[in-house]
Amino acid sequence: MLVSCIQSIVLPPAFLYSSGAQPSDIQYELDIYRGDLEHPNAPGNKWHKLQHHLKAAEQQNASVIATFGGPFSNHLHAFGATLKDLQFRAVAVVRGELQPTLTPTLKDLVSAGVELWPSSRSDYRLGMDAQVVSKINQLYSNVYWIPEGGGGELGAMGCRDWADNISAIDDAYDAWVVSSGTGTTAAGLLANANTPDLHVFSALKGEPAQRGLILDLSDGLTLKPITKEWLDAKLFFHSDCHEGGYAKQSPVLKSFISEFARANPNHPLDPVYTCKSMFAVLNAMKEGSWPYRRTLFIHTGGLQGWRGFSKDTNPFTYS
Repeated sequence: MLVSCIQSIVLPPAFLYSSGAQPSDIQYELDIYRGDLEHPNAPGNKWHKLQHHLKAAEQQNASVIATFGGPFSNHLHAFGATLKDLQFRAVAVVRGELQPTLTPTLKDLVSAGVELWPSSRSDYRLGMDAQVVSKINQLYSNVYWIPEGGGGELGAMGCRDWADNISAIDDAYDAWVVSSGTGTTAAGLLANANTPDLHVFSALKGEPAQRGLILDLSDGLTLKPITKEWLDAKLFFHSDCHEGGYAKQSPVLKSFISEFARANPNHPLDPVYTCKSMFAVLNAMKEGSWPYRRTLFIHTGGLQGWRGFSKDTNPFTYS
């Protein structure tokens, strides 16, 4: 059963307005769509990216479903929790060598019955051409492969449908904000005619070219006569808000997370994606450069990722 809601964000005091602005001039309304509350096994965007892949695996009569991810991967965690109750054998190719002590994420996968296959980083980068993939395909017949992060056209299709759920609650926002890893979620949301201006904040360093990939994937998913030019006009891609790179936190970002938690103790952000996009949006509002009055921030889940950080860095555990 899916549970979803939209809640208001309290702007931390330091982000209400800049030194050159007057409080009365700032009339921003920032709400958060709590996608992290939607699905017990695959919260946020995870279930939406998985669902059509699972249907395709059934249609293929696959006996095994395999996918890729890192040792703290939110996608792998959702994959394991979802397949635990299904008839498929679940296989996960894990980036890097497995350590004697598994990460909390990988321990959960083992508990869910997922078979772990370590892959060197160089082989992992080869994707479906990796040696480990060949070995798995030789060992098992009829394997259905889900791209890393639940990506691809089917993953984006689920996020396109997700936009219908979100807009059905409130379709009067001027803009939506979403975090990006592979860009799959952004492409799906963009393809929906109900989506307003979409601001996409990449958590990866050096990924400005991803905008074009999002646009191309989205263009192939539209259900109505929507032109690529129309999609292009409502897509705003930010590649400079990664705060040092993937899964890295700059000192100013760490300070922001603590301040945000004090103002919004019941709205936890994840440490890799949503914390960075929220920081960027609130900075733009503080500067008065954010051009929208009503904004919806879409929470894509990933809270289990805090287990990859020391406990004293997560202010939501004690706020």
